[in-house]
Amino acid sequence: MTAFKSIQGVPLLLICTVLILGCGSEASGEESGGQPETEGNTNSSLSIDEFQIIWSVRESNLDITASAPTTGWIAIGFEPSAAMKDADILIGYVSGGEVFIRDDWGDNYTSHKPDIDLGGTDDVTIISGNEENGFTEIIFTIPLSSGDQYDHALEAGGTYTVILAYGSNDADDFEGHHEWVETVEIELGQ
Repeated sequence: MTAFKSIQGVPLLLICTVLILGCGSEASGEESGGQPETEGNTNSSLSIDEFQIIWSVRESNLDITASAPTTGWIAIGFEPSAAMKDADILIGYVSGGEVFIRDDWGDNYTSHKPDIDLGGTDDVTIISGNEENGFTEIIFTIPLSSGDQYDHALEAGGTYTVILAYGSNDADDFEGHHEWVETVEIELGQ
């Protein structure tokens, strides 16, 4: 899988909008020229069945924009061992204009719990989010290496198995069954 690099001077939200509107029902991604937004920071992107994820490594953090065709929850899970088991899951939703997001751990093949309930820490920071025209978008950041046993340590340049999922419309919760799920591999840019 290849990834998009940021295009100098074009706002990230505009890039997201163009990519979402231009996507069909297949995964897409390809190299494109341009300068990184900041030195050492490149954006990568993947679209699959209208689920859009854009990510970039910034210093010791991973910045993520996730968008999906639902008014319910959306989730990204890093490095499952099987199904959801052992995945570092970031799950969130927008309700009443407010963003809710949680740092979870896949405690079984089909379930997850908040890191804090397992004795870990909540290591996700909300940047923003919105719900518009049947899509939910959440922008957040996580540390590449939080030190929490319930978060996988990630490295710039590494390739990781990632679960992408979303719930049904109006499923504004952290526990609902997924409407759609896909597992992909992504490479974190340098």
